[in-house]
Amino acid sequence: MKLTVTGLSDMGMMTSAVCANTGLDLSSMCREPVFVSHCAQETQNRMTQELAEHELNWHGESVDTVLYRGPVGRLELYALRYGAEVEVRPRPFDDFVLVQMPLRGSATFESRGERYRVGAGEVAILSPEDNTHLVWQQGCEQLILRLPWAMVSDSLAQMRTMGNLPDGFTLPAVSTLQRPVANRWFGQIAELLQFLPGGSGGAMQSCWLKHLEESLPLFLLSHLSQRGASDDCPVSPRLSARQLHKLDAVMREHLSCSITLSELATAGGVSLRSLNTLCQREYGQSPMERLRNLRLEAARERLLSCEQVSVTQVALEFGFSHTGRFASYYRQRFGELPKDTALSLN
Repeated sequence: MKLTVTGLSDMGMMTSAVCANTGLDLSSMCREPVFVSHCAQETQNRMTQELAEHELNWHGESVDTVLYRGPVGRLELYALRYGAEVEVRPRPFDDFVLVQMPLRGSATFESRGERYRVGAGEVAILSPEDNTHLVWQQGCEQLILRLPWAMVSDSLAQMRTMGNLPDGFTLPAVSTLQRPVANRWFGQIAELLQFLPGGSGGAMQSCWLKHLEESLPLFLLSHLSQRGASDDCPVSPRLSARQLHKLDAVMREHLSCSITLSELATAGGVSLRSLNTLCQREYGQSPMERLRNLRLEAARERLLSCEQVSVTQVALEFGFSHTGRFASYYRQRFGELPKDTALSLN
């Protein structure tokens, strides 16, 4: 699927970045914004009115908010950018769950001492309690699904009846899905988008939309409960999550410098076996494949954000000493050569 740019100038999405990270077509959703604002107070008031009650603490002056809304069945989809880096402190709510999907840039989510960084192409599930807060980096753009709690509750009851939930399972305040699970989630969101006004789903049977609505919370709960089960995990669920996010931070700190597999395991505080298990389970990749893909994504962001930078310079900056190999990895990952990405800005 490809994202068309008609009507997206306010959102400012880089179409190739969106296609590479999610494969979603937002053209039927992002035609007319709900509002556009460069005022912090107006953004605070409108976002509280449109989405949820929360506080916004801005870490910059370049407020550049745009919000799109797409109602579909019993669900609500939003495409949102704040522009400046902003800390978001949502008030506790119990009538819905928010599924946040960065399209560009990244955001961090923190609750009960656990900190999660979610980048483009990954998913965060937010059911906030007291002291939950988020930080959107400057320029972060997200697709957000508002999922009614009644639907989540029905799915919980169904899974408990069938014996598909571990004892004591509750939906955490913050949880995440990373690739390849996130890719499967985006496949369902792509189908949901077809039912937006102007989409191709109007000709489909309404029972298919009902099936999609019911499958979304079931998908989330199934994968979150699987991650919470300890039968197949060498460490406890809480410890593995902490280790995973520590490893992610270490990898991101070494986007521009070399690190060996054993050094990565030592810095992450895990054994080589646990390191491989965590990465295969969460990302479907080996640790070094995960690191390479993070470097490729960082390189792509740099190529898309700077007209004057050379491909060789970017390759070297993100740890690729062999430019030919960099180009090969890049084409496998994004379906085009890095020089084509650079030329798209001209």
